[in-house]
Amino acid sequence: MVFIKNIFKSNHKKKQDFNFSVGQKLYSKKNGAVCFIIKEIDLNNIKHFEICIENDVYKREVILSEHALRLNYQH
Repeated sequence: MVFIKNIFKSNHKKKQDFNFSVGQKLYSKKNGAVCFIIKEIDLNNIKHFEICIENDVYKREVILSEHALRLNYQH
């Protein structure tokens, strides 16, 4: 039983260990688009990141919370 608990704890920590930083490339889990982080914004004590999608015709910049990045993007 202890062995199974350790597996879940270590697996959970691995997902939460990485931190986002400016200049980092991200890959969308849904469509595989490549994005990179332009800047970090702190709104109401919640980290938000401004990301730009590579190869986008309109060069849109999107602001997402750290939680949204963890759910939809991987590094």
